[in-house]
Amino acid sequence: MRRLSRSGFKKDFVRTAVLPDWWDDTCAEQRELLPEIEIRVARFLDVRLAAVRNPGTILAPTQYANARLRRVRDFDRDRLAPAIHAALTIGAAVVRSLREPRSGPNAIPPDALQWRQQLRLPGRPVALAQIVADLWAKGIPVVPLDVLPAPRFQGIACVVEDRPVILLGHRHDEPGRVAFLIAHEAGHVAGGDCLRNQPVVDEEEVLDDTDIELRADRFATLALVGQDPPPVVEATSFRELANSAAVMERTAGVDAGQTIFAWAARTGDYATATMAVQALYRGIGARQLLRQHFEQHVDVDSASESDRALLRCVYGDPERDETPR
Repeated sequence: MRRLSRSGFKKDFVRTAVLPDWWDDTCAEQRELLPEIEIRVARFLDVRLAAVRNPGTILAPTQYANARLRRVRDFDRDRLAPAIHAALTIGAAVVRSLREPRSGPNAIPPDALQWRQQLRLPGRPVALAQIVADLWAKGIPVVPLDVLPAPRFQGIACVVEDRPVILLGHRHDEPGRVAFLIAHEAGHVAGGDCLRNQPVVDEEEVLDDTDIELRADRFATLALVGQDPPPVVEATSFRELANSAAVMERTAGVDAGQTIFAWAARTGDYATATMAVQALYRGIGARQLLRQHFEQHVDVDSASESDRALLRCVYGDPERDETPR
């Protein structure tokens, strides 16, 4: 545990992702259990068992030298390695546990407006529900990660087990905000930015004017709104912002939550945006929706024991994301 902790995998994460579900504190004193734990650690880190058994070997995560780290501060690049390794390992467990493993994946259209036409429902704006349902239908899992090593990332677009996967690291629950994040990662997938062993990792919602990020942002905006730049609202308070976004939804067919968080991306004022979506009762529900799709498409019960441990990092505490009654 000390060796894993020094490499960024703290006790709470290891307890969830690596140790068996029957483990408790008394098991740490039972030396006869050590061989099984060594096997689990070796499997999780993808290293030789001899390395785990050698106390002088550093139990470091895979570094993914070809990863494309975006919106990441230089001093965080190495610190993100445990979260990236854990996320891709969990993503592989999700793919192995799909209820219909032979379905898809089907490509996301590289033209965002073409994808928008596939997503649209008559008389309704494109929103989180359509995006998540369509990606899963295409065989592209969208995986919210409840348990991860710190520091976390915002999102990852990657290819694991020869299948595109979108991994969400932060626990945002506002549907409008999460819709844009997922559409942005879908833009990386559609653009061919991520390949096997070459994930695209976005850490923060900050300005990044590199071509790869501008393309993904434009893809998300066109898919969700239908035009880039999106219609602009001006506001000096959360109530004014909420009212303007509600009007925009009625007149232009743009989801109010997306209008609010587009305003936040432009102004950097996410605190006011959060209050605005709460005023419209659009502040919660994304995590529950993501969980429902995960449960619909992933067969946790039939997964191997080691994969079930990894899948616990997806759903975490079942009561955490329930909608309050």
